[in-house]
Amino acid sequence: MSSVELLRLNDCTMRAIAGLHQELVRRLSGTGPVRVDRTEIQRPNTAVLQLLVAFARDLRAQSRPIEWRGESPAFDRAVKALGLTTVLGLPVDG
Repeated sequence: MSSVELLRLNDCTMRAIAGLHQELVRRLSGTGPVRVDRTEIQRPNTAVLQLLVAFARDLRAQSRPIEWRGESPAFDRAVKALGLTTVLGLPVDG
């Protein structure tokens, strides 16, 4: 059984992409679900959303879910506007 670490997303700007990419790659080598806390996201960048879409796709290929935690109206609005709610596995109402 694997322990599930919480991935806290807070800085979703261009300057954070390289570090976030490294962290997501590290998480892909694990097992089980990935819990992501989006509570602190205030200004999501579309490039970061693209990175998260690729991560979600790779997790699905491994039959691993993303478990979203918290709420971020800014993140949820951006995801909905770009039509990524289902792709990212977010609640349709969220």
